[in-house]
Amino acid sequence: MEIRHRFSPSHFFILSIIFSLFLVFSILALKPIKPFLPYLNFLLGTEKPTSYLILLGNDAETRANGGFAGSYAKLIITNRKVQKQSPSSNNNLLFRIFRITPTIDLSFQDIYVPNGQLQGYVAPPAPVQEAFQHGTWQLANADWEPDFPTAATTIRWFMEKGDEINPDNLIILNLTTIKKILDVVGSFTVSEYNAQITPDNLYLFLQGKAEVNFFPGSTQKKDALTAVGHSFKNAILNLPLRKKLKIAQILYQDLQNQNIVANSTNQDFQALLEKKNFAGKLTSSTPDTFLMIEVNLGANKANAYITRQTTHKITFQNNQTTHFLAVNFQNSSPEANPNPPFHYGGDYKFFLRFYIPSNAQNIQIATPSSSIQPVKISMQSPIITQKYDLTEIGLWQITPTQNQSTITLSYSLPVSAENYSLTILKQHGLVTSPQTINIGDKTYETKLENDYSLN
Repeated sequence: MEIRHRFSPSHFFILSIIFSLFLVFSILALKPIKPFLPYLNFLLGTEKPTSYLILLGNDAETRANGGFAGSYAKLIITNRKVQKQSPSSNNNLLFRIFRITPTIDLSFQDIYVPNGQLQGYVAPPAPVQEAFQHGTWQLANADWEPDFPTAATTIRWFMEKGDEINPDNLIILNLTTIKKILDVVGSFTVSEYNAQITPDNLYLFLQGKAEVNFFPGSTQKKDALTAVGHSFKNAILNLPLRKKLKIAQILYQDLQNQNIVANSTNQDFQALLEKKNFAGKLTSSTPDTFLMIEVNLGANKANAYITRQTTHKITFQNNQTTHFLAVNFQNSSPEANPNPPFHYGGDYKFFLRFYIPSNAQNIQIATPSSSIQPVKISMQSPIITQKYDLTEIGLWQITPTQNQSTITLSYSLPVSAENYSLTILKQHGLVTSPQTINIGDKTYETKLENDYSLN
């Protein structure tokens, strides 16, 4: 059963963020907000109720477009025009007064409630089946495709099959973003648990309530999320205006950096999201494109301990381009297996996908050998397919605890130096992935906090 809460000031958090965004950019610059103004009635539920389903991603366990979403929030906004008649109006329509009355319906839910409702069999992606052996595909692992419009279609389908709504707007909001907001808010008290929440202990508190002493049918994860979420909202509402504006800036920045991705059933609004690069659409128009996608399939939170560095070397000869790259992963997790409630890391067992141009030739890849197998896999060699007008290379990898691993990839392109340009696409929700690009005698650096282009 969901916990539902009718409208009250403490439940105005998400809507207040929407208004705060509009306020911030009305104050700082009118231009960024102008394209969104025609959609205010849709976003605020004026013409009909508008639904938002916000997947709460834990990016300590990566998925294709953010973190593993073990929970979600559902928000339905209705703004109704209520007619009030002036005593002296004598039923004259010119004297009738209307006011807008907002109604907010907010609830939290565990992803495993709709997850287990699917009837029948759906073939999962092969790596998901290899990792979990669930048989059929499930909602909890539906965020697989790196193109969020494609992944969103799958997530929406699973939600409906799980007796959940197909929302007007689907959003992934990650723990890293929430922690940035908490840095502005500071500590706050959750009275239900007699707990003081800080930026440093939020993750361990929620993970402890979600996993320690958990049993089938338990609502402890949802209960903890509800308690923390409502206390968090109250703390935000009591902030001074300057801090509320700071929170709005954080959210907008994470939209720009694709740490938050959104998908809408309103086709015109979806087109605007794609134009603004808020929709997580996988696209590139340069002769050379590179994208790396990590999906943690080790059933742990190893990504909290993972750092990575990619080095590119690009050379030209006889109207050909050769792109060589090496990716180094380092795992600082203290133990090979999760040890809750002290840490939830472990060996980093992940499925890695590279996306390179569709006309890439002479593809060569070298991976580290390890005595630890990610899973009992039948897929021993990289799988190369064509997808999204790119070449997809998929392979299993592992970076053991307190260790590192390096993967190399090279390919050639029929492109001359004069016509060469490069786009390095960022994995949605992966806050940073440092890149070094060497072209001739020039070196370029980027933290890859957003897509990076080099012309």
